[in-house]
Amino acid sequence: MHHRLKEIKLIVIDIDGTLVDHQGMVGEKTLTLAKELKKKGILCTLSSARSFHYSSHIADELEIDIPFVTLNGALIKARNSKAVYKGSIKKTLITKAIALAEDNYGKITMCDENNLFVTPRNTIVKEYTKLNAPVKEVADFTGMNEILEILIYCEDKASMKHIKQGFGFFDKLAVSLSVTKSPNHDYYLLTIKKKQSNKLESVKKLVRHLGLQRKNVAVVGDWHNDMPLFDFGAYNIAVQNAIPELKRKADYVTNSTNNEDAVGEVLELVKTHALGRS
Repeated sequence: MHHRLKEIKLIVIDIDGTLVDHQGMVGEKTLTLAKELKKKGILCTLSSARSFHYSSHIADELEIDIPFVTLNGALIKARNSKAVYKGSIKKTLITKAIALAEDNYGKITMCDENNLFVTPRNTIVKEYTKLNAPVKEVADFTGMNEILEILIYCEDKASMKHIKQGFGFFDKLAVSLSVTKSPNHDYYLLTIKKKQSNKLESVKKLVRHLGLQRKNVAVVGDWHNDMPLFDFGAYNIAVQNAIPELKRKADYVTNSTNNEDAVGEVLELVKTHALGRS
């Protein structure tokens, strides 16, 4: 399968659990090779659940000038340009989400391109979220515009079930609803985004925007939200610490974990096969 690496021109990299270690640091080998490959026309970009604000700092380190995917696909944007795609949620759905959260003991927050918004009655969500976006406290959510993601936290499963069911047909027509449980089981999280705002659809858009084909793309990931991306048909790379399901879909599994600069190993592999030298 390594022969496919000869045509790689774009490497799409997940951040948490893949690119950065447990301290949130990018490996030195990755930093060096990303810049070297860029000079040869092989570009790196990001695809993450993190906010644009957080991802921009990583893009700065790697000198990424092209657009990158944030909020699991709700926004495709470069550091210094207009968005290629922005999956803004309709105001009617924002209002519905607020009402459902309030009626079912849920705590709600939402984010746009730049900020994570909280109200005085929902400030506790700051302890939960890992978006690493600037937190902006507002009196209420009235008049919120360009919202890309809504997060609702519940302590019990029944409340979360009622909230999810409350969206009814919107679940199929307008929004994507995803429920996860915290690792320590303290809460359930409902993530609400515009339909088609996911890693797979956004990377498809990005690849078209850059004028590339699937054969020119490698994707690197570790977690459940990377699963759809591995259905794109690119060259799939799972890091050693990835979940078993992702490893089974991978064309290559690194020997290194994210704490051992697995992406550096990936870039070395691409350099060797695409540029013909080590």
